[in-house]
Amino acid sequence: MTIATEGLSKRYGKSAALDSVTFSVPKGSISALVGKNGAGKSTLLHILAGLTRADSGKIQVDGSPPSQDPHWLSGVGFVDQVASMPSNLTPLGLSKVGRDLNSTWRQDKLLLRLDELEIPSGRRISKLSGGQKHAVAVLMALAKEPSVLLLDEPLASLDPITRRALLGIVLSYAYEKTAAILLSSHLVGDLERGCDHIVLLSNGTVLLSQTTEELLGSHFWAANSNENRTLIRRIFNSPSDYFIEMDAKLLVCSSNESLRYQLEARSAGLEEIVIARMTGKRVTAETTKASEA
Repeated sequence: MTIATEGLSKRYGKSAALDSVTFSVPKGSISALVGKNGAGKSTLLHILAGLTRADSGKIQVDGSPPSQDPHWLSGVGFVDQVASMPSNLTPLGLSKVGRDLNSTWRQDKLLLRLDELEIPSGRRISKLSGGQKHAVAVLMALAKEPSVLLLDEPLASLDPITRRALLGIVLSYAYEKTAAILLSSHLVGDLERGCDHIVLLSNGTVLLSQTTEELLGSHFWAANSNENRTLIRRIFNSPSDYFIEMDAKLLVCSSNESLRYQLEARSAGLEEIVIARMTGKRVTAETTKASEA
């Protein structure tokens, strides 16, 4: 695994920003880090980038623990929420600096990607829009050809067209270079077409860490009725099966195709699944037995 944590924890005073976080991201994949504000996403990314020290736990990023060693830094790209860059330089000027600092720097690809996003390479950073600045920061990180790319809300300030184009560039890079990419985002709907893995954080803990394919294949909607709830409880056949009541609907998680057919269910989208997991309470076979005891 290119990115892996085990029991990662971080506290600020009495507050736990991260509590025993365990997950992994393989090579050639793009994983989305999602969750409410304050869930711990930025803290986790800063730790993985070597900018913040964890209190406990194991971390591997690009084959070794995060550090400020130049060799390690050369293989890891990081873009924070602010997209910090010298405002008096142009993207082309920044590229010249990057070329001096990185032996693998690809200015040719950077300029092509800037053209693709219609961002002028000769315009000062201070004169670019907020969305353009974020896009430039991501493209600069890509230009160093890292094995690992960590992005903190890179899509939030982009218009829908640029957001789609930039995500496509990032996806292509991940597959072409077999790089591991972890990006945080609130725009879960946009991630469904591109991210192959989802890590959901809530109050500093991992609620789920699964492939997008697994999530979409196992979750579906059914009508919230006494008859359906009774049927689901009776057919539960795995400790991982559950349902969540969402007003007039039930979000059901089960690999049982017969259950899906009997409930006349429809498939659930990735954003729907994430919202339900963040806001609803799971009912499992175990919780059902406990309530009946």
